Amino acid sequence: TEIYTLSLHDALPISHGGPAWAEYEPPVITRNYRRSAEGFNAETVTLNTHTGTHVDVPFHFDDAGLTIEAMPLEAFAAPAVFLDLRARLTAGQAIGPEQLEPLPELLQAGDIAVLVTGWGERRAVSEEFLKGWPYLDGDGAELLLEAEVSGVGIDALSIGGWGGPEKGQPCHTTLLGAGRVIIEDLRIPAELLGRRCFLTAFPILLEGCGGAWARAVAWELE
Repeated sequence: TEIYTLSLHDALPISHGGPAWAEYEPPVITRNYRRSAEGFNAETVTLNTHTGTHVDVPFHFDDAGLTIEAMPLEAFAAPAVFLDLRARLTAGQAIGPEQLEPLPELLQAGDIAVLVTGWGERRAVSEEFLKGWPYLDGDGAELLLEAEVSGVGIDALSIGGWGGPEKGQPCHTTLLGAGRVIIEDLRIPAELLGRRCFLTAFPILLEGCGGAWARAVAWELE
């Protein structure tokens, strides 16, 4: 069985000062102890829960929604289809029904739909990556719900767009309001494009939070 890591880019894991939502403080990694001085290495990491590869759950946009520790484990593991949208998208473009059709026909009920925009390969502290990615709009989210997906992933900083709540909120409230999980800031190996695999993205168990970091892994289906 082949196993593929989808967490960040091989050369760009969560790093000190690395990419983060433009309104968040960037990650800070402090090396508190060093083997040469204290006899061991240990670090302190400070970063927002929605930095790097992470999952969103309903509490992210709803005070009454389920938090990370309240979500069932099966919400973070399901078959997934990697929908190649790269040729259909430009910087900052909304992903709606026109861009998705006829791709939902590839999905089965319970699948995770992973939107491959190509922005995962551009991951950097840059204007293009931090503010210019294509994003899912509310109508696109509704179409995926009609396909009975269990969740949606994207290889960009967020599933919603940069530039105000009119771009960021509709897809989040639609999907999270229906109890679906969102997986953001993925890295998609080229060999997975158009394929169906089993995807796991188990989050760190953070109490009372609407998001948490995850190591996303795709397992080849036999």
